[in-house]
Amino acid sequence: MSRALRCSRILSQRSCTKTLKRHNHHKPTLQQSQTSLTLTWPEPTKTPSKFHYTWLRDNCQCPQCIHPSNRQKLHSSGDISSSAHPDSIELLDNPSGKQLKIVWPESSMRPPRPGVIGAGRQIGKHTSTYDLAWLDYRSYSKSHMQARYAALEPTMWNQSSYGKARKDVTYDDVMNQSDPTGFRSALEQLSHYGLCFIKGVPTNDRQVEELAKRFGCIRETFYGTSWDVKSVPEAKNIAYTSLPLGLHMDLLYFEAPPGLQFLHCLRNTVKGGHSIFVDSYRAIQHLKTHHPKDFETLTRVPVTFHYQNDNHHFHFRRPTIIPNDLNEYWQVYYAPPFQGPMECEEGDVEAFYEAFRRFSDLMNDPELVYTTLLGEGDCVVFANRRVLHGRTEFDAGSGERHLKGTYVDWDDFKDRARVYGVGKVRV
Repeated sequence: MSRALRCSRILSQRSCTKTLKRHNHHKPTLQQSQTSLTLTWPEPTKTPSKFHYTWLRDNCQCPQCIHPSNRQKLHSSGDISSSAHPDSIELLDNPSGKQLKIVWPESSMRPPRPGVIGAGRQIGKHTSTYDLAWLDYRSYSKSHMQARYAALEPTMWNQSSYGKARKDVTYDDVMNQSDPTGFRSALEQLSHYGLCFIKGVPTNDRQVEELAKRFGCIRETFYGTSWDVKSVPEAKNIAYTSLPLGLHMDLLYFEAPPGLQFLHCLRNTVKGGHSIFVDSYRAIQHLKTHHPKDFETLTRVPVTFHYQNDNHHFHFRRPTIIPNDLNEYWQVYYAPPFQGPMECEEGDVEAFYEAFRRFSDLMNDPELVYTTLLGEGDCVVFANRRVLHGRTEFDAGSGERHLKGTYVDWDDFKDRARVYGVGKVRV
């Protein structure tokens, strides 16, 4: 039989706090106030989790609120009454797991509004049951979010540490549908380091597309579904020359640049032409710790990125570093070859150039630059908004250097990583 700690008295509208006693150390303590409840977890290392009644009503997981087959929400957050308040609350200790049960009055949802289509109006009282494990995972207290995302923190690296950690996978193992070990290894490398090398990829012209489809849908651009990287006359991109190609990221003049890039080596017989990679997170970590004003400047002042060539004109402005709401797990935008004239506040110009110089110096520090030579059949895959890439100069007359590239969106990668149970991917 299930056991319950029942609080059946209708809560008054004045602020009040009640504690439901635990009968064993496995149950949390529940406190109620006028607008929220707080669960104090039995684990001493966990801080209490506060859940507002509006949040709880909005996130009911029952079939009336979440469609049972497609798992899509059947109401809007705007349908929740600002005065949503439980009629009763129970802590349940069922054989299937510990749960929180709340009975809501009809007034917890707003009445129908004229002209609003699809409003999730529900008639009568409503019962919501939440697994405590689900609430624990979804807790939005700052300490819980920090702890949750700390477990997903990427592994920052430099030349030395990545050289020791690098773990190549083979094309056959990545493509093996019956045994996902190799594919999961590639996902883990990308999740941790933002960089992975795949060996033994057949040197067919469009084989990189078949490989990329294992990770998600190909992101087609004005370059096509895939594109060639080799030295050509009258090149429309500096990558299509034999000149040294400095550290950069691709397509930052797009509103949504692709998140994952593939470069497959078809032939490489030239002198020079080494590939270089840098973990921008490592440079940002140093910048944020030792030069916080420069970090703040680069998170605030927009940079103009543009491409105007071959009957195309792209233009977008964004800061160099965009942190998330916890001020970490950055999106980075660094592409000097595609920077246009600055368009920012007059008072920010000098501060920006000072901060950008320091950031550029950090990323070009030889201790951070990982250098490798791609051979025929090698494919490098990297996170385009974290890992910078470039190339040393090569002698175009000494042989042939031909890479084939394509893109996949980062959302597709995260989808695959979650499905295959790979950690360190922000949820």
